[in-house]
Amino acid sequence: MGNPSRPGILEVITDWPEGKDFGMLPEEEVTHAEEAPPYNKLPEDEKPCALFTDGSCCIVGKHRRWKAAVWSPTWQVAEAAEGEDELSQFAEVKAIQL
Repeated sequence: MGNPSRPGILEVITDWPEGKDFGMLPEEEVTHAEEAPPYNKLPEDEKPCALFTDGSCCIVGKHRRWKAAVWSPTWQVAEAAEGEDELSQFAEVKAIQL
């Protein structure tokens, strides 16, 4: 889980201070996120707004290569981008940006 002198993300999450609000107002607090319904369960008026995104990264030789894509099942169109030397998180955000 990383460097013993520097906690990894799992240690930070499991050692989260109970009740700490980090300066957020009570109405801004997010307790959980809801998962969207499957595409085939969406109301017909929401289907034109549905987009599927994905981004990933892999190491090729000495470089990280990333790809990002967005697809609309309603319009049957896709858009993609790719590049080098970024992480998968960058690719995920790039897919959303597309």
